Amino acid sequence: MKRIAIIQPSFLPWLGYFEQMARADVFVHFDDVQYTRKDWRNRNRLKSPFGIQTVTVPVGKHSYGISLINEIRIGMVPYWSEGLIQKISAWYAKSPYFDSIFPELCDILQSPFELLVDLNYALTDLLCRHLGIDTPQHKSSDIPNRTKDRNMTIINICKHHGADILYDGKSAQNFIDLDPFAAHGINVIFQDYMHTPYPQLWSGFESHLSTLDLLMNCGSESRDILLSSPVPEVLRVS
Repeated sequence: MKRIAIIQPSFLPWLGYFEQMARADVFVHFDDVQYTRKDWRNRNRLKSPFGIQTVTVPVGKHSYGISLINEIRIGMVPYWSEGLIQKISAWYAKSPYFDSIFPELCDILQSPFELLVDLNYALTDLLCRHLGIDTPQHKSSDIPNRTKDRNMTIINICKHHGADILYDGKSAQNFIDLDPFAAHGINVIFQDYMHTPYPQLWSGFESHLSTLDLLMNCGSESRDILLSSPVPEVLRVS
């Protein structure tokens, strides 16, 4: 039995992203599919004293055409990273674990990345380290024998890594045809993530924020909170 998760690279991803990664034996960044605008590739949600705020990474104008995720360049917007750093500092400086992750976050955001995907990989690695997630990571663009059929593309990725359990996002139910997966001996399990409330700054609890919010507020307890959603036995990890 080998479990795999295949997800598009995202900016400061939410808890469900890392829950899939933590429960997989191998994780594949689905980086050579079409980039979609106004999606989680270059944005996410954080909490401020004024409510939920969406933070974004600017992308180049060419990105509005038909481009693959791994081709998207960060837009030439002066001081965008400095502005984002200032916002995060203003919103989270009073959080219990701010100092444990903020300096590393600043170093990454101020690095001269040209491609959005490289920034996202660096941020994902940072959050993984703080969550204690060491699942091997790969890129779909490194795998040969791609097809135009989305289902067969995913099946080929699974077979390439010897995986027979695909742990996929809930939205994948809208396009995945389970029959060819079954024909290739691959069991597909769709995520049904139940968000456990955790301590946050400001009033009340807001779900589906960037995992950065969890780490700022909960530190070393973040992994247990992340993995508290019930799952089938085959997906359980310690």
